[in-house]
Amino acid sequence: MKALIIGTGAVGCAVAIATIDGGMETAVLARSETAEYLREHGLKRTGIFGDITIPADRFTVYEDYAKIPSGYEYVIVAVKTLANEDVARELNTYSDILGQTGRIVIFQNGWGNDVPFLEYFPARQVFNARVITGFERIAPGVTNVTVHTAPILLGSLHGVATDELESLAQAISNSGIPSQVSGELEEALWAKMLYNTTLNPLGAILNMSYGQLSSSQNLISIMNRMIDETFAVIDAAGYKTFWKNAEEYKEVFYGKLVPDTFAHRSSTLQDIEKGNLTEIGTLNGCIIRLGEEFDVPTPTHHMIVQLIRGIEDIRCKS
Repeated sequence: MKALIIGTGAVGCAVAIATIDGGMETAVLARSETAEYLREHGLKRTGIFGDITIPADRFTVYEDYAKIPSGYEYVIVAVKTLANEDVARELNTYSDILGQTGRIVIFQNGWGNDVPFLEYFPARQVFNARVITGFERIAPGVTNVTVHTAPILLGSLHGVATDELESLAQAISNSGIPSQVSGELEEALWAKMLYNTTLNPLGAILNMSYGQLSSSQNLISIMNRMIDETFAVIDAAGYKTFWKNAEEYKEVFYGKLVPDTFAHRSSTLQDIEKGNLTEIGTLNGCIIRLGEEFDVPTPTHHMIVQLIRGIEDIRCKS
């Protein structure tokens, strides 16, 4: 089996380590500065699931789509969502990378990330992952696993059989991070959206961990309003998740999900600290767009997005 990892942030490095450790012929696509580091130092994972070091001679690093050979069974998309249109276009231009049977698996936060890829590839080749494990990139090629609350799920939003994802799920599990295929990926991704849109941006705005957010009744009130608005959007749009209503979800959110990830600092906060633009458009921005489409008010999400955009205006490069 061959795997290509596009994106060498915290999640991309973790998946690359898993596929290499699982015996797959693995390549990564990286920017020149990171590519140079990887060729010299290799990859490393630290954190709650133990340390794994992958020497540089066990994988290939590319900087240009044109140089990537054909025939990859898995193409893992782990770049920031802002780059999805460019990645989809490049993969279409160099379509031999995937051929007719390769699978694109999108490891990203947010909803609707498959849309740019579906413009070029049939639904039978486009899959998604639900990641609710906390990763931090602490150096080029080095990813730290900070928290974990549920297995990484792999599946299709379009009714495609998940059997062909078993090898990837097994490789990730064998590397120490639980993973499995799922026939309920829509429910799982909306569960992740509820979690991410409630915690990620608020933690970034206030420079707080998830646990700190839940320690204030004033902040809990804000989070509850975001959860209520998101559930209203889910119901109006006809999407599915695992809980019947917002109150049922809040019990799990405050009772298990936040305690399990108490110390985690959001990817949105990590982006801002690095001076990078965030993925707010595919998180709370998505809730706003769906709310407008289905006539559901989302004033709290509007406020949160404006605050993040304001921080980006001041602190982040385009």
